Amino acid sequence: MGNRSRTDQPGLSNGLVKDMFKYLPAQVIPGLVGFVSIPIITRLFPPGDYGNYSLVLATVLILTTLMDWLSMSIIRFFPAYAREDRLPFFLGHVVKLTGISLLAILLLAGGLYLGLARFVSSDLDVLLRAGLAVFLFTSIFNICQNVLRTRRQVGWFSGFIVTKSIAGFGLGLGFVHFLATGIEGFFYGTVAGLVLLYPLLWRKSLGKNLFLNIRLESRLVREMARYSFPLVIGNLAAWVLSLSDRYLLELLRSSEEVGIYSAGYNIAEKTIMVMTNLFLFASGPIGVHIWEREPIQKSREFRTGLTRYYLMACVPFFVTLSVLARPIMSLLTDTQYFAGFRIIPYVTLGIVFLGLQQRYHAAFLFYKKTGFISLAIALAGILNLALNLLFIPRYGIMAAAVSTVVSYVFLLALMVVVSRRFFVWAFPWRTLGRVASASAVMGGIMAATVHLLKTGTMVKIAVSGMAGIFMYFVLLYGLREFSHEEIQTAVRWVRRLRQRET
Repeated sequence: MGNRSRTDQPGLSNGLVKDMFKYLPAQVIPGLVGFVSIPIITRLFPPGDYGNYSLVLATVLILTTLMDWLSMSIIRFFPAYAREDRLPFFLGHVVKLTGISLLAILLLAGGLYLGLARFVSSDLDVLLRAGLAVFLFTSIFNICQNVLRTRRQVGWFSGFIVTKSIAGFGLGLGFVHFLATGIEGFFYGTVAGLVLLYPLLWRKSLGKNLFLNIRLESRLVREMARYSFPLVIGNLAAWVLSLSDRYLLELLRSSEEVGIYSAGYNIAEKTIMVMTNLFLFASGPIGVHIWEREPIQKSREFRTGLTRYYLMACVPFFVTLSVLARPIMSLLTDTQYFAGFRIIPYVTLGIVFLGLQQRYHAAFLFYKKTGFISLAIALAGILNLALNLLFIPRYGIMAAAVSTVVSYVFLLALMVVVSRRFFVWAFPWRTLGRVASASAVMGGIMAATVHLLKTGTMVKIAVSGMAGIFMYFVLLYGLREFSHEEIQTAVRWVRRLRQRET
């Protein structure tokens, strides 16, 4: 299985790896902005304020998840309508359904807000109002971005993501510093940045047309709904799985613990999610195109090669964050948040399992059997909720972190077992063994370097990280994990970079 997965890589590399490099700025730069924002926000505001800020971000994510049914429909149905030369018809439905969905969700959120207003503190109330505006403008941005992603206009997609993250944070910092708005200023900055991007974003994704002359066809709307609504339910369950712990920490412990937990969680998420999102964004459209146009064996080979690359990238990422959690936390946050370093290895490992189970989604997406995805995530969410309710009162943030890992492992197991009834592909076990061995040695080198160096924290992180990563690739090469074609491709890339420099 391991050898076969390697020999099939040239075709995979030509599409996936090129798109991943194009998507790289859209993941790395927002990740860097997120890293920069953590020490700034945690030094400007105490854990209680940061905890409320994190709760509102989680609430915004719930609302934008409800809009995901359209994003998922774009990814799944766009290729078919493009092949039939009927894109204006399909995009017209997307635009009109976006307006209808936003109105419905805003009415629902407004009703819930009015009903719960008396239980909300004044500080949280201000943040919630700003959060509703973030939801509205972010939802429209996401719809347009998914059109660009499906068209594989990766340059524009990445450019808008990068500009949004930099402009949003920069403007938000301006609101906080110059207008003394409080932490809600970062929400105002996000909205202002999105508004500035809209004219160009709309033109690049949807053209100059508003598609107002398109009449909604009930057949297409039902087909989109049948495909996407189960996935939305699954994503809501995923919210329970990944974000409900903050609400339970608020309810059962304190806002301060929410802030400490969120700081550690965000450091882990903003690093490892760079990798998992790269694979998700790059592989989704390519996987659907292969399924629609190639024999089924090509889809199996693509899934095996994709998983192999995922393991090679994410397993060492997990080891790196686990070993360097303490110095990274001390570098990026105020001392009030330092206890959050303990959850970083658990959160990182959970996200690795989350990304791995996404490899098994293909069986359900290809055959439009999305209901089980929702059911599996819901069951994992219920497990997570039960574990948190049982253990958070006694163990606090550590209970939330460990529950995350257990729930994601449970979700992965469900996906593996059931998906094989529809779509079977070869898991690269040999690659996993080699990657795990090389990562273990890498982790030992990093830990020893951190212990022996008597320098500043930033130097320790940089030196240990470079030494460990160098040894990791040397070991993989020695274990013959890289195919001849991959080595030749890497050599050509290095030569091209040198030519550009000269």
